[in-house]
Amino acid sequence: MVKISALASLPFLVSTLLVVPSISQADIQAVSCLVGPSKSATLSSGVPGLLETIDVQRGEEVEREQVLFSLNSNVEEASLALESARVAFAQRTLQRNQRLIERGILSESERDEMDTELSIARLQADLAEARIADRIIQAPFPGIISSLESEEGEYIDNTPVMQLVQIDPLELELVLPLSAFGRFSVGDVIDIELVEPVGESMPAEITSIDRFIDPSSGTFVIYLALNNTDNVIPPGINCRLPTSA
Repeated sequence: MVKISALASLPFLVSTLLVVPSISQADIQAVSCLVGPSKSATLSSGVPGLLETIDVQRGEEVEREQVLFSLNSNVEEASLALESARVAFAQRTLQRNQRLIERGILSESERDEMDTELSIARLQADLAEARIADRIIQAPFPGIISSLESEEGEYIDNTPVMQLVQIDPLELELVLPLSAFGRFSVGDVIDIELVEPVGESMPAEITSIDRFIDPSSGTFVIYLALNNTDNVIPPGINCRLPTSA
């Protein structure tokens, strides 16, 4: 690779990078175009434990915050019951001594001690509830379960359990030659031709454009969002720019 130093070469570089042949969109030939999900997440648990239930099946459509799977929480539920009992006891102790407090028979330090014990018991109960919630995994976004990686009864520790993908909207990855650089802008809506089994052209909105050229191939990538309300367009198919404007 030839390196041209600093300021002396700047005009040459500017003219080389910014002068793009004037061509119509019909003349642009995409190097490749692939339809994929707009989001994809491999779901696991933040805490280790026994995988007790898987509440969905592969291919099932799920809503945001829908329960997907849960770990055994017998120990955590017992801890919550214990802390809840401590909260109830601290409340009864405070209630029994309320008249003594109002009459000034109990000192401020004694009253403060009872208040503190109740507050600590409540915090411990909240902590126990949070630990139970950590063992119940919900969908971070609406989508479709594309695969199941674990089975009920397995012990998991940062182990993939399932894959969740969002296919509405879909994301299109359009690889274009250098000659098309600067021809498109974020927010533009262009027609994209989808191959079989769809076999038709649909409008897609440009969401982002790579600002760097791949020097080895002389290409750059444009990403587009394609509505797929009824989930009829399968991810994984190819696409292309229409041959006519």
